[in-house]
Amino acid sequence: MNDVKAMPEFFDFFDPTPEQQHVVLVEASTLHQAEQLIESCEHCNPKGAEIPFDNILDRVTASDPSVTDYILEEPAKCPNCRREVLEKTLVELT
Repeated sequence: MNDVKAMPEFFDFFDPTPEQQHVVLVEASTLHQAEQLIESCEHCNPKGAEIPFDNILDRVTASDPSVTDYILEEPAKCPNCRREVLEKTLVELT
């Protein structure tokens, strides 16, 4: 029974409360920095693109990935195929 009571605390770690959550507006200049780290995206390189774009945003903004969500001022662009890259689009790094 004690294990069952511990489970909600375990899941709370992965699901931060609204007070713990950070929402970051990513401006165009920051998006351009992140775009420079992209080699290709899941559209033009479905086998090589394995990293969600928000992981790159975590690096560029120095944000904690466990509590950060992003709102993009505009979609990023894949430098290879010029398709839109959103937060969860898979990419390959340069």
